[in-house]
Amino acid sequence: MVAAGVSLVVLGAACSQVASTVLDIPPSQAAGRPVATPPSAPQAEVVDEGPPPAFERTLNPDSARALLPRDHAGNIDWVQAVRAGVIRPRAALPGRSPPPAGFLFGFDFLYKGPDTTFDALFPHSVHTEWLACQQCHPRIFAYRNTPVTMGDIFQGRFCAECHGKVSYPVMSGCERCHQRLAMPAGRATPDFIGTLTFRRTPPTAGNAAGLETDSLPPSIFPHWIHRSRFRCKVCHMELFEPRAGANTITMKAIGEGAACGRCHDGTIAFRSTIGTCQRCHVAPIPTGTH
Repeated sequence: MVAAGVSLVVLGAACSQVASTVLDIPPSQAAGRPVATPPSAPQAEVVDEGPPPAFERTLNPDSARALLPRDHAGNIDWVQAVRAGVIRPRAALPGRSPPPAGFLFGFDFLYKGPDTTFDALFPHSVHTEWLACQQCHPRIFAYRNTPVTMGDIFQGRFCAECHGKVSYPVMSGCERCHQRLAMPAGRATPDFIGTLTFRRTPPTAGNAAGLETDSLPPSIFPHWIHRSRFRCKVCHMELFEPRAGANTITMKAIGEGAACGRCHDGTIAFRSTIGTCQRCHVAPIPTGTH
């Protein structure tokens, strides 16, 4: 028993050293670096099995919001929605095999604040369930020694590339990271943030069959519908780069099975063609109501 115990300790130390070297996990004693710790409650990988959850039977935002859990502040808690089985986002594009179940990147990071009240937890394990590594590295975060301040985040950098745009806002989600910070409950509105209004390309550019579509309203992309059915990594980066202005999407490309047309083919989802224009080309939704 003693020998087994000693072996286990040595193996743990060896794994820690290998993880630090290969996966770039900061050593726990390194001064000025975040402390890497295993997740407090490792969760199983999402499995793409069984009939779709009831959530997928509604496209009405109010009905959908009523089904989703909220965090302490009142924001929609998408992570808890997965844990509770309210949503079951797929892990791969239709027609492809999902990645092997069982692997999670099992390290979260604790960034030390000026006192323990402002210690910030970064749940790396949660983010890797949703995101592909290349969505953040190295464009947003270098793999090593990236200093991040709240000033940077408030200016839309680093975490704010997604938080406030497709995930809970920084200003109303303090306790999601600063877990010892006492904040009043229920102060946030559970909006579906991330709905996009696309900017038009030049007239006739990419028009299917040369049809005149400039009289139609700009197309609206409801992120909440898609994120409840697919993990972020399924579409990003293969189909779309998650950066404003980085993607040119035309009806011609969609009709040929690219971009939105990868799923909107009439089999997986409604076909983007004459007769379904109004599914995307709708009047802009007033700010704060989606």
